[in-house]
Amino acid sequence: MKYLYLILLGFIAITCNKEKIYDGPNYMEDDFENYSALEDLLIPDDELWSFTQLTREGNAIAVDSSFAHSGNKSLLFTAAKSDNEGASKTSLAKQNMAFWKGETVRISAWYYLEGNQKLDWIFLLDLEEQTAIGAGPGMRLALVDNQLRVEHKFNEKDITQTTAIDFPRDEWVEIVWEVKLNRKKKGTVKLWQNGELIIDSKENNTLPKDLLYFQQGTKGMYSSCEIGITANSSDNAARLWIDDIKFEKVD
Repeated sequence: MKYLYLILLGFIAITCNKEKIYDGPNYMEDDFENYSALEDLLIPDDELWSFTQLTREGNAIAVDSSFAHSGNKSLLFTAAKSDNEGASKTSLAKQNMAFWKGETVRISAWYYLEGNQKLDWIFLLDLEEQTAIGAGPGMRLALVDNQLRVEHKFNEKDITQTTAIDFPRDEWVEIVWEVKLNRKKKGTVKLWQNGELIIDSKENNTLPKDLLYFQQGTKGMYSSCEIGITANSSDNAARLWIDDIKFEKVD
């Protein structure tokens, strides 16, 4: 009984101080102008980016010095289609950030998706809580019927557009995604495409329920932003450029 009491006290202490324990930056931007190769982005101690996911032999991330939205460089993500072996991923993540319940996080970037081939359920951007085992719970942007939607990696319905607007191909597209974080139906989700508000959803649960966070990674926050082809469609291979990305807390 004494040990159970001590464990409970320790859990309460950790819970009360978790914002200090899991402190991290709430701002990052990158225009990729200062890199020559992918390895330049992955320096120690999460000073820049944290890790990549390349789940197929031919999948690749490259600094493209011949094509950009602004300046002279962008990142090129190439992914084979997903198949029975699982999701084909070509992504880059920034971890150990700190966006807490009650705050609003905004992610903005420029995307260039090549070609007009079918790419249902290609995922382009994940906002989630990192966890040591398995996929972290969170939210992500998916392209379905060539239209952006917000999908949850926990038990909530997708947020779709009220007026369906296609995602432009073979041109630079600005995406701005803004999420007010809340575990109850008090969160909001806004998504702009080329300056047009295509999703404006209120009364959302934008954080997963409060499970034991040291097991499930649900501390009432998001700490990871993942860009690129975070999971490709099973329809076709894909090539995607990204430039001028920014993660920030806006209130």
